[in-house]
Amino acid sequence: MKEYLESFLELLYPEKNTCFICNVYDESINDRYICPDCERKLIKTQPPLCAKCSKPIDYEASESLCPDCTAYEKSFETAKSPFSYEGIIKDSIYSFKYYNKPYFYKFFGSCLISYMKENDYTNFDYITSVPLHRSKMRKRGYNQAELLAKFVSGSLSIPYVDVLKRTKKTTKQSQKTKDDRRTNLIGAFAIKSPHKNQGIKKSRVLLVDDVYTTGSTADECAKTLLDFGVSQVYVLTIAR
Repeated sequence: MKEYLESFLELLYPEKNTCFICNVYDESINDRYICPDCERKLIKTQPPLCAKCSKPIDYEASESLCPDCTAYEKSFETAKSPFSYEGIIKDSIYSFKYYNKPYFYKFFGSCLISYMKENDYTNFDYITSVPLHRSKMRKRGYNQAELLAKFVSGSLSIPYVDVLKRTKKTTKQSQKTKDDRRTNLIGAFAIKSPHKNQGIKKSRVLLVDDVYTTGSTADECAKTLLDFGVSQVYVLTIAR
């Protein structure tokens, strides 16, 4: 199945040395999947950042936490993202999810790997991803978070585990307030095949998703994993 999926995605890739973002051909692109001009437009997250969720903060912030992480305790250890959710990153993530461009996982995955190595964010026992509800999976045909997580898993030789499932069909998060998002996701996730996933108990798990907004999805997934017996949950997204 894995080989079939990879072969299918290869058919969708743009021509080699073609920028995934602007489609320009440049022989210098190689395995970066982005041209120099587009790369200069990427907006990276810059310190000072919240110690918990990596949201940009000012130096006056209490205990290095943003107001949201001060007000609401998060279940995960920390969440990190290489990019700010704006500009071409925002547009590209939208295309990745909604415009049938699953091959974008290679570009975003490469960015995540570089970021993880540069920031020493690689000490995990397992990697997993935020699941889609089965109805959305049927409609889209792929889970962008899963594609990213498996790319990171293969690149770092850290086992990928298919451990979470979405049991509740939630309404679109972007249309809700922070409090409504939290309420919307209560009880939305469960452990898939608990007997098969006993091995992740007492381990450090990295949870991968595409975007961190309020952190409600990551927090609910982390709670589910911790309740199952995982020791610590860390989060990684493309942007926040």
